[in-house]
Amino acid sequence: MKLSYTLPARQRLVEIEDYFSLHASPKAAARLVDGLLAKALGLLKHPKKGRPEKLLAHRGKDHRSLNAGRFLIVYYVAGDTIHITDFFDTRQHPSRMRG
Repeated sequence: MKLSYTLPARQRLVEIEDYFSLHASPKAAARLVDGLLAKALGLLKHPKKGRPEKLLAHRGKDHRSLNAGRFLIVYYVAGDTIHITDFFDTRQHPSRMRG
């Protein structure tokens, strides 16, 4: 298995880091992003660990989401690759979820 981050997922990580650098501290932001990435890496051992993401079922890729504190790591598995599509802040409206 391998892990792939879509462009929207990488952009969301930058947004998260920028926001927390400004509203908390750069050190806290880096810890948060590192934690999200570490949690995503855990999917390599257990790719079906997350629950099915019903809000993205219409896309037909069997998206799943893994809880990471106030964030969801949104992903799907295709072949031997886990595609991370979003790091979704659960305080946002679900329609903003990227799949």
